[in-house]
Amino acid sequence: MTTLLGSPSLSALCRTIVASLIVLYGACASVAHPVDSLSREEIAAAVAVLREAGHIDAATRFALIDLDEPRKADVLAWKPADPFIRKAFIVARRDRTVYEAVVDLGARKVERWQAIPNVQSGLVDEELQDAERITKADPGWQEAVRKRGYTAFESLFCAAMSAGYFADPAEEGRRVVKVVCFDREGSRINWWSRPIEGLYAVVDLDEKRVLRLVDTGEAPVSREAHEFGDAIPPAPAAAAAKHSFTIDGGEVRWNKWSFHFRMGQRVGLILSLLRFEDQGRERMVLYRGSIAEMFVPYMDPDRGWSFRTFMDFGEYGAGLLSSPLMPGIDCPVDAAFVDVTLPNERGDPVSRKSPVCLFERATAAPLWRHTEVNGEFAGRAARELVVRTIPSLGNYDYIIDWVLTETGTLRIDVGATGIVEVKGVAARTMTDASAARDTAYGMLVAPNLTAVNHDHFVSLRLDVDIDGPANTLIRQRLVRQNLDRSGGRSSLWHVAEEPVVNEGPAGDEVWRIVNPNLTNRLGQHPGYELRGGHVAVSLLARDDFPQRRAAFSAAPLWITAYDPKELYAAGLYPNQSKGGDGLPAYAAQHRPITNADITLWYTMGFHHLPRPEDWPVLPTVWHSVSLVPYGFFDRNPAADGQGWDALRNSVK
Repeated sequence: MTTLLGSPSLSALCRTIVASLIVLYGACASVAHPVDSLSREEIAAAVAVLREAGHIDAATRFALIDLDEPRKADVLAWKPADPFIRKAFIVARRDRTVYEAVVDLGARKVERWQAIPNVQSGLVDEELQDAERITKADPGWQEAVRKRGYTAFESLFCAAMSAGYFADPAEEGRRVVKVVCFDREGSRINWWSRPIEGLYAVVDLDEKRVLRLVDTGEAPVSREAHEFGDAIPPAPAAAAAKHSFTIDGGEVRWNKWSFHFRMGQRVGLILSLLRFEDQGRERMVLYRGSIAEMFVPYMDPDRGWSFRTFMDFGEYGAGLLSSPLMPGIDCPVDAAFVDVTLPNERGDPVSRKSPVCLFERATAAPLWRHTEVNGEFAGRAARELVVRTIPSLGNYDYIIDWVLTETGTLRIDVGATGIVEVKGVAARTMTDASAARDTAYGMLVAPNLTAVNHDHFVSLRLDVDIDGPANTLIRQRLVRQNLDRSGGRSSLWHVAEEPVVNEGPAGDEVWRIVNPNLTNRLGQHPGYELRGGHVAVSLLARDDFPQRRAAFSAAPLWITAYDPKELYAAGLYPNQSKGGDGLPAYAAQHRPITNADITLWYTMGFHHLPRPEDWPVLPTVWHSVSLVPYGFFDRNPAADGQGWDALRNSVK
């Protein structure tokens, strides 16, 4: 069709071009660093580019819209004011098919659009709501709950739970969830305390119908309230609080530390470019760190429980489910609270109020101290910086802290709180006839309620770059040495060291990451020790379906060669996966890992045997792992006050 200058069609075209330029300028102008989170403009631009290319429609739903990790070499070479290329990585679902896309945001071009067969993307909020509606509308379900005494359904809460994979032909190739319901009548804060036991629905999310009901028989529903505490209003945040740290966009400086942080839609908090200033040099410790997956399997063979083998981060998304943090409760009132923008399942950028806070705290312990024999004393009180987020994943809340100390240590603390998952049982006390049977796989925590035994396995992805990307992992063993008693002793121990040469799982030993190409003033290779805390591993059989999906949980540590696309311990698509993805597949490539760019995957594992004191709300249970300097410095970096002097001057 021929269009004349000044015609309505040309005017519309011009308006479209101008609008596109505005979007493009906004996308470029709203970020300051190559590893910043996707901005509101970039999220909108990524979706618009796919729509303009005809790849998506109004029915498309997005499981992931995130920064496509740029090349490490490009990030490390970047200087402020340098141009940089920003890309978005997208997982979309359209017409029952999962697609992956990479969009060049500057060029407004689709670099890749690829169908990924035989996978299920993570669940989105709209689907969870649909599953509850579909279940409640099902005549069979209505009949089953009426038999249990319910004539109205408004007070019932139905939770859609990820289905796992168990080679069930009826579920093969379908997008399914399993829906369990609860009586929330009169409950303000504890909707999980009165399960309607012995009944669940298998819902096909694509066909929007109940495939089948599983009804194994009624169990008493607890009639107690199980509420806890009063609704304590949060304290107001301190106005214009003076902080001992600085935040410039996504970059933070505190004491001698500097780092970049952002919030990911799936993994939540991500720390990048963690450096420590040592005698005027900024030295790299960690290029990128995040939680890579969380596996929570329950230990009850009952049909309504055995499928509960959750992959919380990959199936639901920790960033999307991070709670607004409450001043004076979740964080100190004078903390810095950070708002973020994340995409929803329709691809719309949504502002989220204060899911991240940063604060400095005194530990109430000496950083170091000494009283000499002549009575002279020297000492300093310890302080540390905390970056915190709290994803609320169903009944559980996980407090995730990245903690920096003045001694050059990075510690990751994970605290579990919230509400333990309970099963409705007949026993009211342990003297009842059914008590032994009702507590075979858990503990009675209230009349008619057993909290089921379960595990928590948190995989941490730590892309360590000790003084640069070329590192080696050293295994240290304490070996007993027998002596001839000439000095009076018959034995002692010494340290035996060997480099790790193969990708894959590693045992519960002492691990040190070193840069073999450099030495400190004593001629030692600078390094960091990986100091583990809780290192319980999965006790499930290796060929069990849940364990196949979560193979990472079978070892306390994995090591792989660095690959910016390998971000998730159970793979990109753990929802209904058959297993073998993630770390087993990464390690099977047998890449070189000595004097190479390596990634550590630490499994923070613990077995949870609930107790009555865990009910009705779980006191926070903490678990930790640390990266501790080991020959990285020539001496104790906290034995002077230079970092504090510089910081005080910067905030005056």
